[in-house]
Amino acid sequence: MAKSKRKLKSPTKPEHPLIEDVDPIASFFYTPRTVTVMTTGLAALAYFSDAFGLYQNEYSWESRVKHGIWAFIGTFLAYSALYAPHTFMIRPHPIVWRIVHGITLLYMLFLVLILFMEANQARHLFKYLYSELGIPLDERAYGTDCRVHTPENPESKFANIRDTVLDEFVLAHLLGWIAKAMIFRDWKILLFLSVGFELMELTFHHMLPNFNECWWDSWILDVLLCNNIGMIIGLLLIKRRSLYGNEWVGVSSQPTLFLKAKRMFLQFTPESVEKYEWNMLSSPRRFVQCLTLAGFCLACEVNAFFMKFVLWIPPRNMLNT
Repeated sequence: MAKSKRKLKSPTKPEHPLIEDVDPIASFFYTPRTVTVMTTGLAALAYFSDAFGLYQNEYSWESRVKHGIWAFIGTFLAYSALYAPHTFMIRPHPIVWRIVHGITLLYMLFLVLILFMEANQARHLFKYLYSELGIPLDERAYGTDCRVHTPENPESKFANIRDTVLDEFVLAHLLGWIAKAMIFRDWKILLFLSVGFELMELTFHHMLPNFNECWWDSWILDVLLCNNIGMIIGLLLIKRRSLYGNEWVGVSSQPTLFLKAKRMFLQFTPESVEKYEWNMLSSPRRFVQCLTLAGFCLACEVNAFFMKFVLWIPPRNMLNT
């Protein structure tokens, strides 16, 4: 009697060219959901726009424009999540980087739009995104009192240093340099960016109050301490991650709950880590190439501060994150 052959279910084959197979536990997240997303998106648009007039809500023209802009952004990001091109970054999921790609495109398009506007018109445009915008800012100048010792202050004899160290943006500054170290992975490039940005602050401190810092704030707290600590942490994280290697075992194959949780945490780290050899000082041509790259990075950073200042966008607003 002939034995019946049982057809085994083949493992999930994702569409991304850099992903060979997927762990069975995560196969749901790598299965195309185009129809589901489109149906959900259309239903959400119909609901929030009251396309069929079921709710009889009266919205002002400004409110409709505001909701329409957010719907435009959400629709574009949903399209990017489904159809944006693949990238080399696949952790924790390729869809994350497709959405990031969509956000960068939106940012570029908004820059092109406000390029043709006057400052007051651009400020009014951003009020449609956040109603609290469009109000002049009280920019803080950190260099108004550069004394190290303040004996008259009853709370602290080093009040200026204390206030600077406990500033809410010190942590963001440190995390930013950790991220830069993980991106560039080269001490010489990072050191050039660190010193270069302080020189940019000295150059434009007469235009931007935020750039008006004390000498000990710029060169000791920033360059020597905060920036270097961020570089060291970032480079150590890269070195630590490289010790795990690039051979991965799925969550379902881990024998214990602790190892499963550890593997899920590692999903939020790069799949592979390579050491960058910039060779900045290998030749004059290479030196100029590295300087050009660093110059573009510094220009982008300074431009963000100028835009925040001109468009009256407070530091805590989501547009600054």
